Amino acid sequence: MALKKTIRYAGVVAGAAALTLAFAGCTPNSGNPSSSGAAQADKTVIDQFLLAPSDATVFTAKTASSAVTGPISGGQVYLPYTDVLPLPDGPVGDPSKTYTVCFSQALTGSTWAVEQQESAQIEAARHPNVKVLYYNTNNDPLKQVADVDSCLAQKVDAVVIWPHSVEPLTPEIEKVKAAGTVVVGMERTVATRDYDSWVYLDNAQATRDLAKAVGEKLGGQGTVVEVDGAIGSSPQILRRAGFVDALKELYPNITVEFTAPTDYSRGQGYKVTLDYLQANPDKKIDAFYSEYTETGFGVAQALKDYNKSDIPQYSIVDGQAAVQGVLDGTFEAVAPWNPLHGDVGLRAALYHLVGKDVPQNILLQQPPLITKENAQEQLQQTWPG
Repeated sequence: MALKKTIRYAGVVAGAAALTLAFAGCTPNSGNPSSSGAAQADKTVIDQFLLAPSDATVFTAKTASSAVTGPISGGQVYLPYTDVLPLPDGPVGDPSKTYTVCFSQALTGSTWAVEQQESAQIEAARHPNVKVLYYNTNNDPLKQVADVDSCLAQKVDAVVIWPHSVEPLTPEIEKVKAAGTVVVGMERTVATRDYDSWVYLDNAQATRDLAKAVGEKLGGQGTVVEVDGAIGSSPQILRRAGFVDALKELYPNITVEFTAPTDYSRGQGYKVTLDYLQANPDKKIDAFYSEYTETGFGVAQALKDYNKSDIPQYSIVDGQAAVQGVLDGTFEAVAPWNPLHGDVGLRAALYHLVGKDVPQNILLQQPPLITKENAQEQLQQTWPG
């Protein structure tokens, strides 16, 4: 397991006690777009807990040689991280003991969340003495707190959690750890390091890869319009600041402007993009960047309706629909954001339970951008969704 320093954003301020975002009166809106990316980045503060620690152990994704039929989707699932904390088929630890794990997700209404859970189900099915209790938070952080309390009351052996939000879940995760129950987090973060292990994806590299692709396409100058996500959410903070700061460093002559924020939905992507275009009919726009491909499909429809489909769009989060979108020209490039890491979270918990060595902080290395050159191949390997 090779160690690597994680990339830190230029201008990041670390060490705060809670997740914060400071815009100093620069909340974007469609009628009065924000100023240059450089100015915007300087007003963004990324808390230390949003990113993997610099000493996180990095694991590389590998192309799966064969697929597994998903127990939820029924589709063909290629798990990219089976070599991370591997376990053989069969019982784990003491064969006479049943290990009970709670698997709690921030929400389950998206294909991304379904695939996160599906990867955990595939792993659990390999071990007859592992019992997993799956909890649907229904996008309600207080319900997630109640669910985790229920897990503690049942005296489960471990909690694997994709946390909804910081404030309610930070003390809850600390409570689990204090109770002596193994706790492993995934992808989203909370404001504590008081856990057994955490599985991180690499926001810094994903946004840097996209910024480099945009800069090369534009020849180092022009205007990019970013379609924001939910202001103050961890994806919005990281995907904005990472992209803008990378452009500021690599291509300082590219300006970034912003639409009004969205809720990451396709409908909101359409609305804010159309509003922006109507408010700026004469502005020369060289590219769009959306923080989530689902939002990006709405952006693409707005560009089509406004006769501007020739403007290239860049986005984050793969899956079959998004990769097909690269092939058909909806997206110029997409940064993968793979949900098939629930199995890693489960195996990390099992490693702790049976006394195996496991890193506290696990960073899953960012795969390369998906472009037209590799999209056909990636379509065969990406997750259903």
